[in-house]
Amino acid sequence: MKSISKIFNIVGFNFLLLASTLLHAQNNTTEFKVDRGNFTFDGNDRQNPCITTQECAVLNKEVDDNLKRLTLDKKTNRNVLTTSLLWPLRRATGFTQCEYHFIGAYVDQNTATTTIQDYDCGNNTYDGHHGTDIAIWPYSLYKMDSNQIEVIAAAAGTIIQKADGNFDRNCGSNTLTANSIIIQHADGTYALYWHMKNGSVTTKAVGQTVVAGEKLGVVGSSGSSTGPHLHFEVWSGSTNTTYKDPFSGACNVLNANSWWASQRPHTDPAIMKTSVHPTDITLATCPNSDVPNESDTFVVPFQGPGLSPGYAKFYVFWRELPVSSVIASRILNPNGTTFNSWNYTVPTYNKISYYGFSKLLPTIDGTYTFEASYNGVACSKTFTITHSLGISDVSTSDYFSVFPNPTSENLFITADVIENGSYSFTLTNSIGQIIKTEKTDIENNKFEKIISIADLSDGIYFLIVDSAKSKLAKKIVKQH
Repeated sequence: MKSISKIFNIVGFNFLLLASTLLHAQNNTTEFKVDRGNFTFDGNDRQNPCITTQECAVLNKEVDDNLKRLTLDKKTNRNVLTTSLLWPLRRATGFTQCEYHFIGAYVDQNTATTTIQDYDCGNNTYDGHHGTDIAIWPYSLYKMDSNQIEVIAAAAGTIIQKADGNFDRNCGSNTLTANSIIIQHADGTYALYWHMKNGSVTTKAVGQTVVAGEKLGVVGSSGSSTGPHLHFEVWSGSTNTTYKDPFSGACNVLNANSWWASQRPHTDPAIMKTSVHPTDITLATCPNSDVPNESDTFVVPFQGPGLSPGYAKFYVFWRELPVSSVIASRILNPNGTTFNSWNYTVPTYNKISYYGFSKLLPTIDGTYTFEASYNGVACSKTFTITHSLGISDVSTSDYFSVFPNPTSENLFITADVIENGSYSFTLTNSIGQIIKTEKTDIENNKFEKIISIADLSDGIYFLIVDSAKSKLAKKIVKQH
């Protein structure tokens, strides 16, 4: 499986910035920068499989030895699993991403060399592949580092093989050992879980039992792997040569029925994640972890690195959306009305892809929702707008007074007792654009200053006073 952290075809478009603020109303400003990332996903091949022939031989011997030692070697092969399989991955507690995985490769049903076919008669596999590769995305290495996606027992059984302590940040095909576990089920079938994170595999020993849904480890990139994913393989007997395909389909020649309690679709288009950012995301190349640069709170006036004043980045991540699919996005006000909305039409098919839209932030305090929908299913993320996070208001300060407010012409700023030092006075509009700024050195612990705003249009502005030890802000209303 090739690295799912690589970026391909990232395109930026620059548009004219139309900066007009309509508080709590639909806003038709045009995004001035859009980031696109279409990820091509290349699987392993017969020469570089998830599990090599040599590793399979070692596994088969280890399983055989353990079965004999535990006197569990009398069970015969079964072509039908009597207890159906649960999905072998789940979100960790507190992790709420809408969707987190895609299928990198199914079992190869065509045994002819150089010819491939998956259970649904498609080509989402690679030559000689005996398992299902379930990859996590976006920010796969970040997810691994944060233990966000857990591997769980798809069915109850006895631990027959276990390996841990192996390097888990591999970025290419190799002969290194994976962190893994093999479970024998009560009916004599087996499930193998491969590529797990170093140090995450259950502390239970070979011979102990697990229940369905029990945590076995965390998705990682150990063994022959170029990105965090779970290679999940099922056997009807005690060796890899008895492999089956848990998915039922027209081209499954290994078994007639599904082994899943609830089989998922072969292709499953969905929006996986929405998020809000003060600047662009950083998608790193394996083995480096990604930097999401997400934020839940924006303090107005706001200007993020590389962005125009008042704008933030709104990202949508998806999997397998058909060409010409429409993603409907909108920002909802705290009362549920629409602040802004826009549509995007998917131009090309990719297993995984994303878009980042630069959009004007609201400026009224409250909790807002960014929502993206495909085919009537929405994925959303809340964020907060505030003027006061960690910033005192000068009107309540013991040092500064600002008057009159509202005003039509001049602002008078005075301080009778203030610490000496260098101060900057910055006036911005409601979306964070700097109108004027001045610096003043205070030497006698007193201060008086007049700032003219007579040439400004009526509206809301912000006066920000900065020093080495404090930052004060005050909302100013200009009106005639």
